[in-house]
Amino acid sequence: MASASPPVLDRWFPSRKPLPEPRLRLFCLPFAGGSAAIYQPWSMALPTGVELCAVQLPGRERRLMEPAMKSLPALMDVLMPALTPLMDRPFALFGYSMGARIGLEVARTLKRQGGPKPLGFIAAAAPPPSHNDREPIHTLDDAGFIAKLREYDGTPEEVLQHKELLELILPTLRADFALAWSENGKDTAPLDIPLSVYAGKGDKHVGLDTMEHWREESTADVRIRHFEGGHFFIRTHGPPVLAAVREDLTRWMTAAT
Repeated sequence: MASASPPVLDRWFPSRKPLPEPRLRLFCLPFAGGSAAIYQPWSMALPTGVELCAVQLPGRERRLMEPAMKSLPALMDVLMPALTPLMDRPFALFGYSMGARIGLEVARTLKRQGGPKPLGFIAAAAPPPSHNDREPIHTLDDAGFIAKLREYDGTPEEVLQHKELLELILPTLRADFALAWSENGKDTAPLDIPLSVYAGKGDKHVGLDTMEHWREESTADVRIRHFEGGHFFIRTHGPPVLAAVREDLTRWMTAAT
């Protein structure tokens, strides 16, 4: 595969520390309003030989002045050229909430285009798009949108109370939630890669019954894990999540050898 230029890689993967001969690259995609930084604590805790590639989407941190993407087709047009040069090694995908929707679309795009196949995909805290019965919130007025953000409990209260800061990040948050509900209108046939699904036992936004429908998204092995905590159990119960990630990656790497 052709190599992406360093500036492109630096923009999309700002915290990546390349390994000389990685056994696997793990591409991590953030939740709405999140950034690559949420995965930084994992960098030294993944199995030996796993290279962390946390994706930095437009509209946050050093990419704050770039407009955030509102639709999956538009995002795929710019994200896939950044990802594919790093798919010359075995790789897996991890997506949390909005990131799970993006990760699924990455896997579907690779399948449609005959690209390399992920060793596996971890989808956390998100319903499969075929069973997303949540009401979209990005079209609400500011007061209603902020009230919904409080319900998700993913945006710090001090940020929601800070008028100037909120005005700065609100467009990105709206775009992220629009993206999370976006469809591409293309082939949605099941994948043929292993899926590991992470669900919060106390998640009020994505019920455990809904998460079971991820079994319909792949013809390969699908495993569903339940974690203590609500929608953001990755924050409140981080160590068990990381342990599960390590276990899944180790299993997939072993199966591939």
